[in-house]
Amino acid sequence: MKKLLLFTTLLVVGIQCHSNAQMSKFKALFVYNFAQNTNWSEEVSASDDFVITVIGDNEIANELKTLAGSRKIGNNKMVIKEASTVDNVGQSQIIYLSENRSSQIPVLTSYQKNNKVLIIGNQHGICSQGAGISFIIDDGKLKFEISPDNIEKQGLTISKKIIALGVQVN
Repeated sequence: MKKLLLFTTLLVVGIQCHSNAQMSKFKALFVYNFAQNTNWSEEVSASDDFVITVIGDNEIANELKTLAGSRKIGNNKMVIKEASTVDNVGQSQIIYLSENRSSQIPVLTSYQKNNKVLIIGNQHGICSQGAGISFIIDDGKLKFEISPDNIEKQGLTISKKIIALGVQVN
């Protein structure tokens, strides 16, 4: 509960970041909290690893690996994988697509249309191309767009609290 309260406070106030390293830390925390507040149903059993694949962003991957060393998603060990393109993505529960790989979102969503996966982008408007969540910078503050419709199309449900904290788009 403390983690959700901290997460909520950060979102309501907005996060103003001045360095890439700081931005990466905050994004990694957001991704972790999105994972904690998404219903994965029976897709992830207690014996499975919870896999997050990062495409094209070493800093986010490293921050997530640091988190994975001390935290779990439910009862599941977090495993962070890196891929250079959408063609290299294996089975994952979350796929994070860096801004410089945003043009690959149509291919990624096509590849993942039958999988229960949360796709997180890093560019304004990318939810209109199929991402469930996308980080945006608004007045120098880190925020996120969220498409409950896209998340539902992937067979997932996300906490209404998370939906309320994001900028809802269709």
